[in-house]
Amino acid sequence: MSRPATHAGSWYSDDPRSLKSQLLGYLQATGLTGQRGASVIVSPHAGYRYCGETMAHAYASLDLTDVSRIFIMGPSHHVYFKNKVLVSGFGSLETPLGSLEVDQELADELLSSRHFAEMDPGVDMEEHSIEMQFPMLAQTLQWRNVPLDSVKVVPLMVSHNSKEVDWKIGGVLGKFMKPGTVFIISSDFCHWGRRFGYTGYVGSQDELDDAMSQETEIELLTSRSKLSHHQLDIWESIALLDRAAMNVLQLPGNKYDHWKKYLEVTGNTICGARPIALVLAILAQTRDATFQFPAYSQSSHVCDLHDSSVSYGSGFATM
Repeated sequence: MSRPATHAGSWYSDDPRSLKSQLLGYLQATGLTGQRGASVIVSPHAGYRYCGETMAHAYASLDLTDVSRIFIMGPSHHVYFKNKVLVSGFGSLETPLGSLEVDQELADELLSSRHFAEMDPGVDMEEHSIEMQFPMLAQTLQWRNVPLDSVKVVPLMVSHNSKEVDWKIGGVLGKFMKPGTVFIISSDFCHWGRRFGYTGYVGSQDELDDAMSQETEIELLTSRSKLSHHQLDIWESIALLDRAAMNVLQLPGNKYDHWKKYLEVTGNTICGARPIALVLAILAQTRDATFQFPAYSQSSHVCDLHDSSVSYGSGFATM
C-alpha cells in the first residue's frame, strides 16, 4: 500500500515541474557542488516557501555515496503517545517527483522490538513533519544522481520517551548507524507567540548563561512586561535562544543530558526536540558526531506580544 502525498497542493506544489524547479533552485543556491560528508541532518518541516531555502542547506550536506537506507524521524503534531516509536506501515511513499520505497523488512524487524508499534494510517497521512522531508529527499537524490529505487526509507514518529526508553530505542537503532545509512531529523525551532503558548525571553547571552548555570526558568513575557526596558528585540532574543540550542548540539561527546537541561530551563518550543533527543541517545552509544548549523531563519521578526513566528534551523553532523 502506498502513502499518498496528502500535503501536496497545500504545503507544497503538486505540479512536478514547478516543485522540481523550486527545490532544485534551493539546493543549487546553497553553492554546495560537493557533499559535506553528513550522515545526520536536522531539517525544518514548514511549507517550502517558508523554510525551503534554509532546509536545502541540510540536504546539500548529505553524504549520499553508496547510500541504501534513510531513516526519517519526525515529531507528532496530532496524537500523544509515550515510550515507543511508531513505524510507518506503508510500503511506498508518493511524491510529485517520484515514489520512495519503504524498507518493510526492517520495519517488520523493528516492530518485533518492545518499544516500536505500527503507525495508524490516518495518523501517518495527517502528519506533515515526516512528509515534508519526502519531496526534498527525492529531489536531493536526483540532484546527486542517486536512483530513487536504489534507496529504502524508514519513516518513524517520535513522541514522549523517558531517558531510559530513549536509551533502549537508541541501542536498537544504533546498530544501523553505519556507512550507507542516513538519519534525517525533522524539526522546526522556536514557535514563539501567544498562539503557541510560548513567550520566552532573555536579554543577553549572560542572562541565558546564568539561567542555565542556576537551572532557573527564563522570563515569560506578558501584557505587563515593559518591552522598552528590555535590551533586545524579541526576534533577537528568539535567535539567541535557538542558537543556544544549536550550541548544545555542537558540544563534544554525550549531549543528551545537556539537551534535556536546555529544554527544561528555556522551555523553547522546538517541535522536533524529542526526535533530536533520540538521535543523541543513538550517538552516545555509537559514534561521536560534530553538528554544524549553516543556515537559520525566522518566519517573521517579532517585535511585540501580538506577533508570532516560527524558526527554522538547518543542521548536519559528521562522524
